[in-house]
Amino acid sequence: MLEAKRAPEGWAPLALMGRVPVKATTEGGPIRPGDLLTSSSKPGYAMRCANPQICEGALLGKALEELKTGEGVILVLLVR
Repeated sequence: MLEAKRAPEGWAPLALMGRVPVKATTEGGPIRPGDLLTSSSKPGYAMRCANPQICEGALLGKALEELKTGEGVILVLLVR
């Protein structure tokens, strides 16, 4: 699992595409590589999208690492 780096005061990290470390939670269930991710109820965190039709328009990318429980930082392939 990757460790999140803090942005300087007043700055927010931004990524538009590619492989990016993302804060994630298992709110939507354990995350496995290849799972589609969407935003969670916790601001700034992604979670597993169990049904892509429900998450349409809100998909962030595909998980490249797993997160079994809790919260952490995982590598994600951004799709947009």
